[in-house]
Amino acid sequence: MSEMNCEICGREIKGKGFKIVVEGSEVTVCGSCRQFGTEKKPSVASQQGARRVVLKKKRGSTKIEFTEELVENFHIIIRREREKRGWSQEQLAKKIQEKESLIKKIENAEITPEPEVVEKLEKLFNIKLREQVPEIKIEKSKSLVPTLGDVVVVKRKKK
Repeated sequence: MSEMNCEICGREIKGKGFKIVVEGSEVTVCGSCRQFGTEKKPSVASQQGARRVVLKKKRGSTKIEFTEELVENFHIIIRREREKRGWSQEQLAKKIQEKESLIKKIENAEITPEPEVVEKLEKLFNIKLREQVPEIKIEKSKSLVPTLGDVVVVKRKKK
C-alpha cells in the first residue's frame, strides 16, 4: 500500500486514516485533524460480506449555488434606518434584545453580525440586508491525491 498523507496538515498517516466530511468535501485525515470535520459512516461496501459496487463519477463538475451574503454597506444602512427613527444605539439594542456594544460594533463595521441578528434588524426595519450571490464551485478530477485546495470557490462581487 502506498503511503498516505493527511489532507489537512500533510503529515504521513499511519494505518488507515479517518474519512471525515469538511464543508461538504470528503477527506482522509490523521488522528489529530479528525476533529475538524464530521466522521463519515463506513459505507455498505466496507462491511464484511457485502458486494462491492463501483460507481463511476463524471470528471470535473462545476456547481453554481446561490448563497446569501450581507450587502457591502450594511453598517451604513443600519445606522441610517436607526437615525431615521430617532433611536439611540441603546434603544435599538433593546428592541432587538441585544447589547448596545454589539450595535456600536455593527455600525462601525468592526464586526459582521450573526445571521440571527441580521434577521432581527431586517424584520424591525422592514429592509433586506442580504443579497443572493452566485457561488461557483469547481472540482478538479480526483485522479491524484486530492487536497482541500482542489475545491476552489469563486465569488463574484457586484460593482
